[in-house]
Amino acid sequence: MSYGGSYSSTFVVDQSKLVAAEEEYDRMIETYKTIVERCRRKCIPSNYHEPDLHKGEMVCIDRCVFKFAKVQQMLVPKMEASFERFKNLGAHADEMPSTL
Repeated sequence: MSYGGSYSSTFVVDQSKLVAAEEEYDRMIETYKTIVERCRRKCIPSNYHEPDLHKGEMVCIDRCVFKFAKVQQMLVPKMEASFERFKNLGAHADEMPSTL
């Protein structure tokens, strides 16, 4: 019984989902890089002499990452709501947006 290639003929990849997944992955990587760069700059001095972090630096990094994640959790729903309002602007051509 041969299993080689039996799944490849039945597996169909939706290109739009693949593109969306790649974009989400890129956003996650950018977010990770931003967290690392900002928290490192804030919590770790540039002239360190020890190979390991000391307690204060570890606590600072933990708090920095937590705050960054908390702010992201608060911003995402607001940004999604704003996007929905913006997307719905063109839905009713006879209505003028309140900001104009």
